[in-house]
Amino acid sequence: MIPARAGGGKPAPLASARTSRPAEGEVLRFWVLALLICDALLAARPASAAGEVVPDGLSRAAARYAAEPIELRPAPALAPVPPAVVSHGSRRERLVALTFDACATGGASGYDEALVRVLLETRTPATFFLGGKWMLEHPAATRRLAAEALFEIGNHGFLHRHLTQLDDAAVRQELAWTQTVMLSLTGRQGVLVRAPYVEIDERVARICAQMGLTPVQCDLASGDPDPALSAERLRRHVVGAARNGSIVVMHVNGRGRRTAEALPGIVAGLREKGFELVTVGEMLRRSACAP
Repeated sequence: MIPARAGGGKPAPLASARTSRPAEGEVLRFWVLALLICDALLAARPASAAGEVVPDGLSRAAARYAAEPIELRPAPALAPVPPAVVSHGSRRERLVALTFDACATGGASGYDEALVRVLLETRTPATFFLGGKWMLEHPAATRRLAAEALFEIGNHGFLHRHLTQLDDAAVRQELAWTQTVMLSLTGRQGVLVRAPYVEIDERVARICAQMGLTPVQCDLASGDPDPALSAERLRRHVVGAARNGSIVVMHVNGRGRRTAEALPGIVAGLREKGFELVTVGEMLRRSACAP
């Protein structure tokens, strides 16, 4: 979840996220990274889950949060990927990826059905990063997002904790529990992950990569949780700030108060400027193939 922006004025991307990111690589490193993770994005082939069991802690969490009974299936390990953070796609390609976080909030988590309806009506591809607790609370919505060909789903941690403040074991638990819930509800695992609060460092990025997850951050924070942000200001900000390869972050958990209202104008405005809207996975595949 991107923290709300304070007061008026143009939203300042990641103003309060206290993000520590690995240094951006050179252009050549970007292309190498994109090529290396293409196979993982196209088909994540898990290793055997023989002998694996669901942790007792996750079973207790499911009993507490699940909106309906769920049979948890252990998530097999995925093949490791390069330990690098993706914040945008190729600057040569006229592509933009709209992404939506389904953060697990302290209380009951929301679901913005109107937002999803806009994406479907406008045939707009999108990437959803789903929290583990959020999926337990919204199993039908999770299955729907996973089943829609326009969408892809990724990992957003289990309880939306600050991963950079956790030890290695706790980081792995946040990610692994979310993978298990996703697999149990949808029959698939994510290969992309967005760190909660857009906070990531080299250690967390390395753990993600060891678990077969490519960290995806953003270069355009919409600021949609800001209660002072009107739908028109939100539209102008996103359309005006987008550039080639931009990854935009918004929210589908009810924290984006006017996101559904602004979204038709965002989609139309980006397309009028010549951008093609794609999922993050598609952006990375196209970036790898770009001249």
